[in-house]
Amino acid sequence: MRPVYLILRILLPYAFTIFFRRRNNIFSQRKLKAQTIFVSNHPSAFIDPLVAANSQWPIIFFMTRSDVFKKWLQPVTWASHMVPIYRADRDGAGTYEKNKKVFSGVAKVLKRKKSVILFGEGYTDDTFIRSLKPMKKGAARLGLGTMDSTDWEHDIKIQPIGLNYSDPSVFRSDTLLVCGDLIFLKDYEKAYKENPAKTVNDLTKDIGEGIKKNITYIEDKKLADFLEHILILSRRGMNAKEYNAGISMEQRYRYSQKVANTINENYSKEDPKWLDLKNETDQYFDELEKESFTETQVNDFHKAGNKKSLIENFLFLTFLFPLFLVGLVHSLVPYLIVKTMVEKMFKRKVFWSGVKIMMGGLFFFLYNLPIFWILPKFLPADIGRWPAYFICLAYFLIVPAFTFIWAYKWRSYMRDTLKLIKADKTKLKKYSDWREKLKAKLPDFGF
Repeated sequence: MRPVYLILRILLPYAFTIFFRRRNNIFSQRKLKAQTIFVSNHPSAFIDPLVAANSQWPIIFFMTRSDVFKKWLQPVTWASHMVPIYRADRDGAGTYEKNKKVFSGVAKVLKRKKSVILFGEGYTDDTFIRSLKPMKKGAARLGLGTMDSTDWEHDIKIQPIGLNYSDPSVFRSDTLLVCGDLIFLKDYEKAYKENPAKTVNDLTKDIGEGIKKNITYIEDKKLADFLEHILILSRRGMNAKEYNAGISMEQRYRYSQKVANTINENYSKEDPKWLDLKNETDQYFDELEKESFTETQVNDFHKAGNKKSLIENFLFLTFLFPLFLVGLVHSLVPYLIVKTMVEKMFKRKVFWSGVKIMMGGLFFFLYNLPIFWILPKFLPADIGRWPAYFICLAYFLIVPAFTFIWAYKWRSYMRDTLKLIKADKTKLKKYSDWREKLKAKLPDFGF
């Protein structure tokens, strides 16, 4: 296990605890030497390998796009278990020979019972979408080629895994890693010896089907917004902002899958019932956006008996204002620096959240390090050296992170409260009634 990789395995769970509200996994492997090729969907660029590797035990090497491997970054990429993978459309001629050498090195990793992760889609969409692009053949070629080179003596497996985010770009959202059934490559030995090309294609198809079972998969990407609208209206799905907090993350994931599968199997443009539901939900959410209302505001207005209930908002803002101020002291400067740097360096927003987690953790750490010199001056002199040190350490690990979360929440709550104060009560009543009519239709469609 190389140094940077080990450090990341130790520190990233702490960073994820800050960024994600809830994080969990289902059926992940529990041994370090798993000798497995993990193949995942790729919904969120840079954050995906961080989540996939740090949500389970195996020692993992990452197959990463080649343009990350700058000369000056080589010590970091090597120490982080990163391995380049080349694509003809991005890296030009000679990619086959380059990948051949890379695959040979990765095969040695697998023979030592370490594991590798690839992202089967090959690239990430600019907009987060609950779907899956066609699978690349790299994982199948790597696995079957390695097995064939060792005369099928090793027990190398492929495991399709699904990364399920409520929304990877939203702070305090949720993530669920779902690991599928193991695919034992020995089962493909006879077929591969008879027809290697066909077997690679068949295995690639099996991997894709395995990933689909572990994610919320909408077949027609044009229906992605419709799917999200149903999840929001029901408040039972994997949406990042509109959900019932009393429902577990796994239940929300299962419900999201159910809704997507129902749309995949039953939606038809020729059916006026389905078309009317889609058009009406589209119109409802378009109007909400124009009026700058959120679904939560409409839902809260309805629950309060069609009244603008602001007492809870004022109590929250009043009592948590001190935490907001402490959070500003500990986090405002590194937050603004990282936000500005990342959003200037990376034009594609899909990279922002992952890079912000990495850079934010570093800047946050360095900015708050003076706590160990400042805090002892305010502690009683007679409590002893070691207790003072432990108090400083506990403060350093808990208070800046905890108050940053609440400062962020306070800011969001203040913004929403101001919107609610300005909101037209008549319009809220209109959307509340409209929403209830839409919700009443959902059971007829199996939602």
